[in-house]
Amino acid sequence: MTGVSEESAAREAIVRACARLHARGLLAGTEGNVSVRLSDGTLLATPAGADKAALEPGDLIRLHATGTVRHPVTPAEPTSNIEEAASVGRASSEIRMHVRAYQLRPDVGAVVHAHPPAATAFATAGRALPSDVLPELIVNVGPVALVPYGRPGTDALPDAMTPWLATHHVFLLANHGVTSLGATLNQALHRLESCEQAARILLGAALLGGAQPLPPGEAEALRLL
Repeated sequence: MTGVSEESAAREAIVRACARLHARGLLAGTEGNVSVRLSDGTLLATPAGADKAALEPGDLIRLHATGTVRHPVTPAEPTSNIEEAASVGRASSEIRMHVRAYQLRPDVGAVVHAHPPAATAFATAGRALPSDVLPELIVNVGPVALVPYGRPGTDALPDAMTPWLATHHVFLLANHGVTSLGATLNQALHRLESCEQAARILLGAALLGGAQPLPPGEAEALRLL
């Protein structure tokens, strides 16, 4: 059974992560969502419509692994879906995306979704981030998937991501934003930040005539590190 200390630490970490994303301009207002998987398989997730800059640990929603709300006290009739759980708060409408990642990736302990401007610009333009230019992107993030559009808040989005979930950690979501996975919340957060940093560098390089690829064989050598 999950200890109180683990849950309390996870709640504090999610609040700090949301504040960091907001402070760095990687999301605005109520945008984005973050979740963490606890050791008993349950999830902590940001609530729907929450101002990420003003989030409190007690605002977070505890969920079963399936994404259904876990009541503080076991109810006589278990909640069948998130939409029916208004009395105990609602998880982000994107929780289906988080749940799919956890179901298919036992190594994933946290999911971060935000709208970093430069990386989201690539996603909106339907442009993938090149995988043979920046060593930091290759080593710290790996290949970044360019996922076709799936309507947010529906199964269409996790369905669109599924073909890449086994082999990628970061996803550019067409016309939407960026989702990052990590064994820990810090890892997921750092991967999203590295993706955004790479996107900004590549946009700057485009103004200077275009990014030059690494020397032949170098990208593959870096992937083996």
